[in-house]
Amino acid sequence: MFKVGDHVVYPYHGAGTIQDIEEKDVLGETHSYFILHFPLVDVKLMLPENRINDSGLRKVIEQAELAELVEALKNGPEIPPSTSHFSRETENLLKSGSIIDAAHLICSLSKKQSERANGLHIQDRNHLQKARQMIASELVLMNDMTEEQAYEFIDNTLLEANVN
Repeated sequence: MFKVGDHVVYPYHGAGTIQDIEEKDVLGETHSYFILHFPLVDVKLMLPENRINDSGLRKVIEQAELAELVEALKNGPEIPPSTSHFSRETENLLKSGSIIDAAHLICSLSKKQSERANGLHIQDRNHLQKARQMIASELVLMNDMTEEQAYEFIDNTLLEANVN
């Protein structure tokens, strides 16, 4: 189970820290709530303890998993996701909470952006930005990077992929 101080990822919100566990009285019943803070977007969220297992909450990746993230950013998935701005699949990748899914989405949308003269559709740009923010938030907490360094890490990894 999770405890105060743990760095966690909450699907679609990115990485944050469990700041506290509070007891709240709701309709005559006492419930425990995890208080999560997401520093990159400066949002606090109360997550009921009894919904933790169904929420997709997970700990941030370990340093040893960074190589897998770099590989996903550079090469993307074997079968690229549909990057249509109408695609539920794209939205579902963001909602999965998986850093690898977010990296695959960044790789696919970045390739699409470089191939199109007029750039990405606004929804694709929003998805790309959200995926970048999710990965950056996790890098900040797991690797003691600044937000700027995390975005540079993502951009440099993508540049390396295009050079090779």
